[in-house]
This record gives sequence, structure tokens and C-alpha cells, in this order.
Amino acid sequence: MNAFAFYKKVVALDSEQHRNLKFADNEIDFGFARGTTAVLLGGIEFAEAGREYPIVFIRGQDKQLRPVALLGVRDGENLFVDENGKWDARYIPAFVRRYPFVMAEGNEPGQLVVCIDESCAALNAEHGELLINAQGKMQPRMNDVMQFLQNFQQEFTRTELIARQLDELGLFVQQGARFDTAAGETFQLNDFYLIDEAKFGQLEDAKLPSLFRSGALGLVYLHLASMGNLRKLLDRVSERSVSVKQMTAANAPLH
Repeated sequence: MNAFAFYKKVVALDSEQHRNLKFADNEIDFGFARGTTAVLLGGIEFAEAGREYPIVFIRGQDKQLRPVALLGVRDGENLFVDENGKWDARYIPAFVRRYPFVMAEGNEPGQLVVCIDESCAALNAEHGELLINAQGKMQPRMNDVMQFLQNFQQEFTRTELIARQLDELGLFVQQGARFDTAAGETFQLNDFYLIDEAKFGQLEDAKLPSLFRSGALGLVYLHLASMGNLRKLLDRVSERSVSVKQMTAANAPLH
């Protein structure tokens, strides 16, 4: 999954180039994520995210499994962003909340640098909360952002290690699923991975302490419980399809 899914112009934050940079966070809406159907999750988010979204795993080109929150079933459609750019759920994944800031690889191996999406209008030199002053000094709000990004990165690294631990035990099964909605539509979800409950139940007792200590045991249960949200996701598809049909009918020319 692309870590810069909805970023358009990612540039490294530079205290000289970005002097007087301000952030008007009240101008941010979630329209930027309208076409995103899944976002990466950190393990610390499973409890909250699992109340809203199905949590599944995807395997990247590096063969690493990573957890994601499913936000939609149709390509290019996020069912949790409404027509006004508001997020229609109690919990918003950190992957989304960090926008327009992000960490990216620097010039040195293993180096991470703070970047911004320069296309975001909420970042400007005219109004908003000051991030970098005229002397190029980081302000308290920018320090808070950097701390959030560092915590975000550390949690994702920890979560990758947990997913690898579970993968090495052979607990994942690849799935594809077909869903029929109440609106008469059919959708196919392919190439995601779930914990196989039967395999998980057959684990040797000797394996459980290490899973408990790493936090993997709790994440498995939260992941499995979150699958009940698939039905809710399909209900959202049906509701949106009905709304689109009604809008189309209302705007149709009279003959």
C-alpha cells in the first residue's frame, strides 16, 4: 500500500525554505481521502478502529503483512467521507489524521525526515497556527506534530513485527469474498488475509506466552471481532447507492 496515498506534492520540511509556515487546521476537510478504500493501522488503534471498520491484512511487495482498516469495497470510494468532506465515524485512523504531514526516507539509509504536502492550502504563510517562525525556529505546534509522527512510525514498526510473528506461525489465510448488497449490487474483495481461527485454536500452549508478551494475542482477538463490521460496510454501500439513484432521478429532465 502506498504510504503517500492521498499526498500530491510531498517535500521535505526545511526550516529555511519554510520560514513563517502556518497551519490552518480548521480548513482541513477529509475530501483528500475520498478515494481511499483502505488505510494502514497501528496495533494500538485496533481497539478503537475495530469498533468501526473491518481490520484485515494485506501483503506488500516486500512480502510483509500489514493491517489495514477497510473503508470501502468499490475502487476509489471511501464510504466514511461524505459529500461535505466530513468523516462519518467516531474514530479516524492516524494514517488519515497525520495529513498533511508525513515521514519519508531521507538521503541516508534508515534516515527519516518530516515532510509536508505542499499542495495543501491549509499550509500557508498568511494565516493559521505558526509552525516555523521568521528565524527558522520550530514552534511548539510543529514539535507536537513531529512527536506524533515519530510515535506513529514507531507503532507501525512494532505492528509489523507482530504481524511477522503471526505470519511465521502460519496463522494467516488468504481470502477473497463476494458480497451481495440489499440494493442488488455485487462486490468482490480479493487478496486480503485473515487469521485462521482453526489454526489459531490449535496453537501449542508453549507459543502463547510470547504472543501475549508482544501484544499479538490481543490484536488477534480484536482483528477477529472487527470482521463483524463487514456487514455494516455493505450497509453503507447500499445506503449510498440508494442516495445516488434518488439524486439521479431527482435531477433527470422531465419529458
